[in-house]
Amino acid sequence: MKSERFLFLLVVLCARGSESAEPPKEIKVLLEIVREKCHRETGVDIEHVEKTMDGYFHDSEVLGCYFSCVFNSFDLLDHEGHMDFDKMLTKLSAVQSFTHAPEIVAACRHITGPNPCRSALNIMQCFHKANPDRYFLI
Repeated sequence: MKSERFLFLLVVLCARGSESAEPPKEIKVLLEIVREKCHRETGVDIEHVEKTMDGYFHDSEVLGCYFSCVFNSFDLLDHEGHMDFDKMLTKLSAVQSFTHAPEIVAACRHITGPNPCRSALNIMQCFHKANPDRYFLI
């Protein structure tokens, strides 16, 4: 299940295609499950999550905790807020269509924060800034 849930992160980072911003049909239900789980756990306003597609990141602990929940679903963010970018790249390397992931990760590898929620928010902001055309979120 963890490997399937990792597909959500792939979509978050990289799945915005040139023709469509829709996730693959075969993982759409799984993405909705992860989104609902993290929404339920954090109480985030989904509108704030959706606005990140346009580069607007509501400066709130709750939005950061939502992203932290997503990263925690894939065992990528530790309790101190440090992202395991090497693990992320290893998992992303298995997907041929995500060749731009190393450049995004390289641009954001130095990003952290004082706690997991702030780190996750800072990282997602960096991912968007590094390649806004490839940033996609459910």
